[in-house]
Amino acid sequence: MRCTQYYGLPEDANKFLSKSIKLIPDVVCPDCNKVFTEKWATKIYKTTNEGCMFDDEAHDLIEYELKDGTIVRQVIQAVPWSSGPCIFLKLVKVNDDGSYNNLFEWSKEEIEQSI
Repeated sequence: MRCTQYYGLPEDANKFLSKSIKLIPDVVCPDCNKVFTEKWATKIYKTTNEGCMFDDEAHDLIEYELKDGTIVRQVIQAVPWSSGPCIFLKLVKVNDDGSYNNLFEWSKEEIEQSI
């Protein structure tokens, strides 16, 4: 079956985010302001059809705020083909000037072994 295969971020990036992401209040008591649940400080910064085929859904690319105020983003690293496009994301640090530095990427070998 031909379809878009979404691999997402490398496992190390997901582990890094789970330890480093800023948490913000999600459910708060309106009377006493007690925080019952928190969620990750994220936002969708871009929706893209890059790499998608046919009528596959677009993918949201997420921006994360870390505990220290640093902003990191998912960006598309590679879109090789197997039985369809395989979308691999990397995690980058966003600099003040809008440029970015790579933090976590898939290795060439990991990508080749996955498709």
